[in-house]
Amino acid sequence: MFLASCTSQMFDTQNQNPLFDETCNKYNFDFCSDIPYIEEIEIEEKVTFNHALDDFQDLGCEKIKIEESIEQIYLESKEFKYEAKKSIFDNFNKSCVEEITTYNDGSILRKYSFCCSFFNTALSGQKSFAYFAEHEKNLIVGLGTGLFTYIPTEKLLSEKSIDVSHIESNFQNLIIDDEIYNPSWFSIKDILIKDNLLLVSYTKEVKEKCYNTSIIQAEFNYEYLEFSEFFSHEECVFINNKPSFSGHSAGGKITALKDNKYLFTTGEFLKRASAQEKTSNLGKTILIDNNGKKIKIVSLGHRNPQGLTVTDIEEVHLLTEHGPAGGDEINLIRASDEMVNYGWPISSYGNHYGNAIIDGAPLYKSHKNHGFAEPIYYFYPSIGISAIEQGANNNTFMVSSLNQRRLYKIEFNNKLSEPSSVKRYLIKERTRDLIYIESINAHVMSLEDTPYIGIFINN
Repeated sequence: MFLASCTSQMFDTQNQNPLFDETCNKYNFDFCSDIPYIEEIEIEEKVTFNHALDDFQDLGCEKIKIEESIEQIYLESKEFKYEAKKSIFDNFNKSCVEEITTYNDGSILRKYSFCCSFFNTALSGQKSFAYFAEHEKNLIVGLGTGLFTYIPTEKLLSEKSIDVSHIESNFQNLIIDDEIYNPSWFSIKDILIKDNLLLVSYTKEVKEKCYNTSIIQAEFNYEYLEFSEFFSHEECVFINNKPSFSGHSAGGKITALKDNKYLFTTGEFLKRASAQEKTSNLGKTILIDNNGKKIKIVSLGHRNPQGLTVTDIEEVHLLTEHGPAGGDEINLIRASDEMVNYGWPISSYGNHYGNAIIDGAPLYKSHKNHGFAEPIYYFYPSIGISAIEQGANNNTFMVSSLNQRRLYKIEFNNKLSEPSSVKRYLIKERTRDLIYIESINAHVMSLEDTPYIGIFINN
């Protein structure tokens, strides 16, 4: 601490300075960041019940039988094509409580089984498991492969087993890229329902082995979803992009605004320079009208923004994005802004994997010294940040994590300019998507290691 204090007095920390950048990139001292340090408080588990108890028996679930048949296929090394997986999933019609955890602060986590193990992160090639939307009194579930189901929300807290219903669609006929259905990085990236319009973002193969993040649409109903294109463009990144490529770095979050417009986040697929190019649609937050036309770029300089949520402050949104090795960020986005720059890949509180040196991506620790907007909070080391959702408390937000397998409860000040407390809950699963269901005052979570659906009731 004494060394850091002395070192901070050696140069001006408020302006560009090569010595400051070099020192902070190497040592990551506290003075390298303008973000105040907040101690993260771990909320411990108090007690956990699981399905082995007598109370959880004979619920009518078919999960054990289904998983035994799947395991047999893998043991016999049979070719397991997507159509066979889809057939098994189509026969899945009941989700059951597998585990209930109570935390020391009174919060409760209920985990429900969900078909099938071949959709978990290990067997799917780390494909996103599921995303959520709410329609009337139902939780709509969109799997990473474009399958759609729904569950009655009112039963999520009161029943040990819940009926699961399926919705047919033309998704597989419209999206013909095999990578969406086979184990791979590529998948749908979000779903949103507004005024009976269903929007689905996904990693689109624009041309052979070249991808971007696009949106399709369908009039929502429970019988059949007829999808068509909503928003797309010709810019894409080839999978042999040098020095690297990642289908995960796609962004894809959609948020509805009050004036029939949408905010849409895009990743840069590790074509890093694109995030700083004002003519590129990669690494951006884009404002789109209700006809799927691009209005403007709200923000640039993003790596992989996977979370975006409304707040009680008009036109203000909170955005989460993956850093590299460290530097996961929470950024404040204003829909009225245009071309606000958040720094990637010039500035980041993370480092390149393996401490690699990449041309054009110096990862300076300060953002504002280089003319960029600072995050309102960042995580170092990385938590594998994913979704962010507001809860019943206006200034409190839940943040999901993949690598840390935790749920973070973050309270901000009234201006949402900095956090006042951070609490974390061990979920023991990669947690992808989040949605707050007001009618039950709980957050629903997409749990990818099993896969399960989690219901978190915060005290």
